[in-house]
Amino acid sequence: ADLSHESQKKELRAMLKRRYDAVRKFVNTHESKVLEALPFNSGYFMSFHVKTGKAEEIRKALLAQKGIGIIQIDPYTLRVAFSSIDEDKIDSVYTSIYTVAEAI
Repeated sequence: ADLSHESQKKELRAMLKRRYDAVRKFVNTHESKVLEALPFNSGYFMSFHVKTGKAEEIRKALLAQKGIGIIQIDPYTLRVAFSSIDEDKIDSVYTSIYTVAEAI
């Protein structure tokens, strides 16, 4: 077995766990009239239920105003690939998501 490969996998798993933990902490401590975090338990993605049914408008505004790209699943669901957000940027990205959603 390649020990460096195993250590890289372990390191990447730990990094993804830290990103998950940061997102979990953020959504557990922030309220929104527009967004509701849907259940998620690690991995790469999480989704929001958009109570107003304006997921596409939020997606477009985030991209235009903040340069943040997320996916619209349907009018009521947005998906965020938090696995690709640097740990030190998670709070600012999620703050932007909530702020833009509340403004629409």
